Order: sequence, then structure tokens, then C-alpha cells
Amino acid sequence: LRNFTAVVEAGAVRQAAKVLNLSQSSVTKSIQQLEDDLGVELLHRGAHGVTATEAGKALFARIKTIEAELRHARNDVETIQGAGFGEIRVSASPSVATGLLPRAVVAFQRAHPRVSFHILEGVYPDMLPAIRTGELDFAICLVPGRPRDDSLSFISLVKDRLVPAVRTNHPVLGRRKLQLADLADLDWIIYRRSHTGLDVFEQTFIANRLEPPKSTIECTSFACALALVENGNYITLVPTQIFAGNRNTPAIAPVLLDAPMQPWQVMAISRAKHELSAVCLAFLAELQKTAAKIDLPIAGVRRAARPRP
Repeated sequence: LRNFTAVVEAGAVRQAAKVLNLSQSSVTKSIQQLEDDLGVELLHRGAHGVTATEAGKALFARIKTIEAELRHARNDVETIQGAGFGEIRVSASPSVATGLLPRAVVAFQRAHPRVSFHILEGVYPDMLPAIRTGELDFAICLVPGRPRDDSLSFISLVKDRLVPAVRTNHPVLGRRKLQLADLADLDWIIYRRSHTGLDVFEQTFIANRLEPPKSTIECTSFACALALVENGNYITLVPTQIFAGNRNTPAIAPVLLDAPMQPWQVMAISRAKHELSAVCLAFLAELQKTAAKIDLPIAGVRRAARPRP
């Protein structure tokens, strides 16, 4: 099973053999034996590598679920023994990865210094399959609309909204009575677009009854998107989290609009609580505690002028 999993993840027997430190022939033989035992073909072999068959995909998903259960069991046993060890796997959307998540991890590790974290970037809903199998413990991200998956737990941490942002000396900052539609013809940077069409960038425009802008620049890196905006004549959508607290963002500024943008929920997504290890439940509590302390600014909204007495 380990050899089969490595081949599916690598997409090639040769690469998997290197990772496993085994000969290519021994890996191939072990998978052929597995196929014989199950009576089904697990891999499509082609000139450009291997891919899992439908049966192979089903087996791979089960293996990942078993691996996750073993990891949770190990975490629980170590918690009972008072060892204080454990591992937490988290996916975070780019904006959450620069705001809420680092604060929660730092606070949690002060009390649990021997708990390790594996953190990667991902957007809703692309990470949901990994949550279902247990490969990921949590996904923390902006969720557009109401979740439609009853098999998972969705816990609201904080409400946030995306706001247009440009460099601090961009000429659009001098304009007044702006609506989002007035910005559609500017040069937009789009970061980390989901392949499903459900990402918050597109949904923010759709919620305002607008077509998402076309762009010649799409980034899978939030940091690169910010750098492009800081150094060029571009505009993008950022969460108000990056303007909260003492975060240092002097090179970009929110574009003030006359009407507030659509709010989205920042959610912690996981399997049901009874399926999580004790260390994961403790981290979930820390996430909620940290989120409650975040004071989000009303960025991107132009306040009405007070009448003079």
C-alpha cells in the first residue's frame, strides 16, 4: 500500500522508487501483486507516467483516511500519556495565512511547544476532498455564500470582506463617490483563482451583479500579488484583515467606496468534532479565541461627512 500511494502521488514509478529508496522493479512488482490480490487494475500506465484508475482512486482515498486515523490515534495516545506531542495539518487561504492563522499558531505553541504543524496554502473549495479523507485536519478560509456540505463541520470564526487596494499614490485614491463597477476597467491582479468558479474574488463581483474583470496577470502567490500592486499601476482585492491591528502595510491603501462590500465568513472547516484528536480540538479552541480578539477595520467604506453645527 505504501508503494502504491507513493506512485500515485509521484505520478511515475521511477520517481516513487527514488522516494522509497527501492528499485523500480521491486515497486512495480509490489503493485502488480496488489492488483492481483484485489483482482482489479489500479493504475493506468502511459508514456508520460501513471495515473490511478477509478478503483485506484477509491483505494488511494481509503489509504489516506486510514493514515489520518492513525495520526489522530497517535495524537490521542500521546495526549493521554501527557507527552504533549502531536501533529496538526492545516490549509489556509492566502489572506488567512497572513493574519489569523499565524497568531493562532504562535499562541497555541506557547502552551503546546512540542506539537508540530504542517501548513499549506489552499482556497475554498479546492481543499475539501483532503478534509474529507483526513489528510488535512483544518481548512481556514474565506467562504463565499452558505456552505452546502453537510458531511463537514463549518465553524464561523470572523466576518471579513474583500476591499479594492492600490499603491498609496495611485490616482484612483483621489476620486470620490466610487462604486465597485467604476473600477472594472482598471488593471486587476487576480490571485489564487479556484478552478471551480467559487472563489471569493469572482463571487465578490458576482454578488455585486458584475462580471469578474479580465486580467492579464493571475497570481497563485498572495505575496507576489501584493508586491505587484505596491510597485505598479494595478488594483486587487484584499481582506480587511491585512489592515487590522499593527500590521505594517504602508505601501498599499484601500480604495474608499460609497457602499460596503459583500461580507464573507472566515471559517474553520474540518470533519465532525468527534472525529478530531484532542490536540486538534485544543487548536480549534485557540482559533476561536484568537479570532474573537481580531478587530477588523471598516476598510474600503467611505464614511459620510458629519453635518456642521
